[in-house]
Amino acid sequence: MLFPLILSLIALLLFVLIGYNMIQQYKQKIEAERRIAISKQRAVITEVDELLLNATRMPFSKSLLLILQNRIRNALMRMVKSSPDSLQIREHLKNTDAQIEQVRTNYTPPDESIFRTPETDKEALQLLQVTKKIRAVLRSEHAKGKINTEIFVSEDHRIELMQLKINLENSIKRIINAKMSKQFGSANQMINKLISILDNIPDKDSYLEKKQLQLLETKNEIKSYLVKHSDKELEAIRAKEKEKKDDLDVIFQDKKKW
Repeated sequence: MLFPLILSLIALLLFVLIGYNMIQQYKQKIEAERRIAISKQRAVITEVDELLLNATRMPFSKSLLLILQNRIRNALMRMVKSSPDSLQIREHLKNTDAQIEQVRTNYTPPDESIFRTPETDKEALQLLQVTKKIRAVLRSEHAKGKINTEIFVSEDHRIELMQLKINLENSIKRIINAKMSKQFGSANQMINKLISILDNIPDKDSYLEKKQLQLLETKNEIKSYLVKHSDKELEAIRAKEKEKKDDLDVIFQDKKKW
């Protein structure tokens, strides 16, 4: 009688231990998933914060700022669901809401034609990387239905023009170097390509129009130089031919009789 009771107690104890371990494993799994989710949202916030730091280096529209700030807000909302008792996250959310309201009511977009030229190739590469990340964010938010198609197309086009301006500056530097090195064929090839690209942009701002005029002026300067250079070469050839002719005339002229 006692033995079966002991076996039953042992079985019950094992059942409790197994159940307890399963519950603990489930809690650990939920906690791990929560941490992964929070870590993922923190990465989103960090990426957007880094993009926002470039607002002083390149013109950000009001729509783009709101898209980026709302991306942070959405990440924080997910974090609140995962950690509802976190005062730090709630404070961050409160500050983000205040920033969004500030942009909505007081932000004045900069002049799109104002563009600070990258001073070095490294800075130009960094700005290009920023524009690529912004376009990726726009595609992501549009795919999620966070922004409508009209705003997406408009903002994506703005960033595309920004990429063009950065590449334009780099190309003009290469053209100037090629011109100084008298590599006129390469310079003309780059100029013609850039002019063709700019000709196909219907909504050029004053910055792009100015650069197009600069390219045309450089092309004309190269053309004038080549024409003058060719004329000088032709004159030199004619002078040499005349000199040879004079020498022949001297050789074959009638000999004087002494």
